[in-house]
Amino acid sequence: MRIGIVTLAAVLLAACASNEVANKPAELADVETPEVKFKRAWSKDVGAGSAGKFAALVPLVVDTRVFTADAKGRIRALDTGAGATLWSKSTDYRFVAGPGLGNGQVLLGTLDGEVVAFDTVTGEERWRTVVDAEVLAAPVEGGGRVVTRTVDGRVFGLDADNGEREWEFNRAAPALTLRGLSDPLVRGGNTIIGLDTGHVISLDTRTGDVDWEQLIREPTGRSELERIVDVDAQLLLDDGRLFTASYGGELVVLSAVTGREIWRRNLQSYTGMAVNGDQLYVTDAAGTVWALDVVTGAAIWDQSDLSYRGLTQPVWFRGNLIVGDYEGYLHVLSPADGRVIGRSRPARDAIRATPRIEGERLYVLATDGTLAALETVPVEP
Repeated sequence: MRIGIVTLAAVLLAACASNEVANKPAELADVETPEVKFKRAWSKDVGAGSAGKFAALVPLVVDTRVFTADAKGRIRALDTGAGATLWSKSTDYRFVAGPGLGNGQVLLGTLDGEVVAFDTVTGEERWRTVVDAEVLAAPVEGGGRVVTRTVDGRVFGLDADNGEREWEFNRAAPALTLRGLSDPLVRGGNTIIGLDTGHVISLDTRTGDVDWEQLIREPTGRSELERIVDVDAQLLLDDGRLFTASYGGELVVLSAVTGREIWRRNLQSYTGMAVNGDQLYVTDAAGTVWALDVVTGAAIWDQSDLSYRGLTQPVWFRGNLIVGDYEGYLHVLSPADGRVIGRSRPARDAIRATPRIEGERLYVLATDGTLAALETVPVEP
C-alpha cells in the first residue's frame, strides 16, 4: 500500500510541477520606499538542508539555542547570540520532519519510518522507535507522550521517556494526497490533528481516544486530483478558536474545546495562517495573501503581487507580516492594506520552512541548509 501511495504522490508532484509552469511566478517589483529593512545578525551553513527533496525540516528556537537537522542525518545545536555551534552529531538517519521539542529532547522523524529523540544538552541519542511509515510531520510532546504522524494516516502516542508505543489511531489515507502533513497541535490534555480525509480530530494525548471530530471539506469531483481535501495547513489556536484550512478549498474556524463550527469561507490553502488582534492572515494555494476578519471571515484585503512564488505560512513579526518564497526572498507586508513595504534575500535557495521568531530576531532556514538570524533596522526618511 505504501508503494502505491508513493507512486500516486509522484504523479501528483508531476501535475503540480506542470501547474507551476502554466502559472508563471509573479515577477518582483522594486520596493521604491521601503518601510522595513533587515540586517543579518549572523548566517551559518547548517548542512545539506533537504538535499533536493521535499522535507518538513524547520529551525527550532528555544531560549538561547537553535536546533536544526538535515536530510543526510546531521543534527546541530547553535547559540542564538552569534550562531556558534554548541554541539553537532552525524547519524545514518534520513531526517524529513522536525525538530520538535519535549521532555528535554529534540524529536525528529525519518524517511524510513522512525522517530528519534536526542538530548538537548549533549546531542546524545536517547531512544528510537520504528513506526513503519515515513514520518512527515514534526513529532510533538505533551502529557508524557510524544505524538507522531505517518504518511499512511496513522497517529502514534509514544512514551516520552523511552519511545515505547502506548496507543495508535488509524484513519487510512486516500489513494492520492499532497506530500506533506500538518504538525500535531497539543492543547492541554488533547492533541488536535488535521487529516488527509478532510477531517480534524481531537485525541486524548494519553490514550488516543477520540474527543471530537469535525469535517472541514468533503471530497468532491470526478478525478482523484479533484478529490484531494488534505488538511495540511498548520493548525492555529487563538483564544479558544481553532483555525483550519483544507486544500479542497475551505477555511473553517472551530471551537477548540468542542469542535463546533464557528464560521467558514471558501479558500484553498496548504501552508498555514497567522493571527493578530482582529485579523487573520492566510496564504492561499495560488500565492495570494489574505487578511480576514477573525469574527466573521469577511475579506479585509488581499495581496496577489506574489502569486505562484511558493509562499510560506505568514508570520507576525514586529508589527508586520512576513512571508518567504521559492527564490530565498522574505517579503514584508503592511497589515493595514497588504502593500509590500520591505524585502530581503537571506538565502539563494527556496525558503519553505516557516520563519521562526524569538525575541527581536527572525530565524530563516533555506532548503540548501542556510540558516540566517535577522533583525530589523531603522529606515531613514
